[in-house]
Amino acid sequence: MPHRLLTRVRFQWRKRFGVVPMRDSLAPLSDWFNSPLGELLAGNEQTLIDEELHNLFGYHLLQLSVAKQLDLTSESRISHRFALYPQETTNTFVAGRADFNHLPLPSNSIDLVLLHHILDYSQSPHHVLREASNVLISQGHLVIVGFNPWSWFGLWRWLVRFFSRAPQWRHQSLRLGRLLDWLAVLDFEPVTIRQGFYSLPCSKPGTTKYLQWMERWGKRLNLPWGGFYLIVARKDSLAVIPQKPQWQGYAGLRGWGVTKILGRATRDKEPQAQYKSK
Repeated sequence: MPHRLLTRVRFQWRKRFGVVPMRDSLAPLSDWFNSPLGELLAGNEQTLIDEELHNLFGYHLLQLSVAKQLDLTSESRISHRFALYPQETTNTFVAGRADFNHLPLPSNSIDLVLLHHILDYSQSPHHVLREASNVLISQGHLVIVGFNPWSWFGLWRWLVRFFSRAPQWRHQSLRLGRLLDWLAVLDFEPVTIRQGFYSLPCSKPGTTKYLQWMERWGKRLNLPWGGFYLIVARKDSLAVIPQKPQWQGYAGLRGWGVTKILGRATRDKEPQAQYKSK
């Protein structure tokens, strides 16, 4: 009985405060990134993304974002840049529709993948991360932008979700250390870890201008409580091509009692295999 009650309470908690299914949250999230606070956050993220993408090279770049109108890759030197999105959109940067949990791309085909808050708003973030790893080539780069739960923005999100059902406040609480552990399991090596948006989550111009000192000192001291984190990780796993051993060409060492198998060995009482000593 206590176990059943605990399961019911957990189900109700997730239903009220858990992550909204992505098919229902994408449209509100795109609208929120057009709001003053969303644009302020996206502007801070764009600055760091531009600085990191400028130094990463390759042939193909894939962007996966919860906001259909954003193109965060304009400063990249990679010529072939495109995005995938689960719903219809008029954004020409989006090349096609695709489920983030099942990317319609060959394995080892993309040089750089940008995940913009996809893990935050996915109900199965580990699966999405594995899909991104699957399409990346060896030595390819993964750029992840996510919310930091240990920040002013994370505290504001924790308070607001008790009074609002808006999807933007019902995202995963993925700590930076937890995400780095997931990346290590998938053979990723962190190259760069940065944080931004140290000020309070307020979009009023006067307040934002007054709180610029928090942003300046946070970046200068590299404090660990930025509103979002940016991770650049390199996929270090190498493709292994199995080779069939050349048993037919095997020759024994001169002077050693090594035999050559001339037939197929069996487990009968009277073996049918024939052996010839060298």
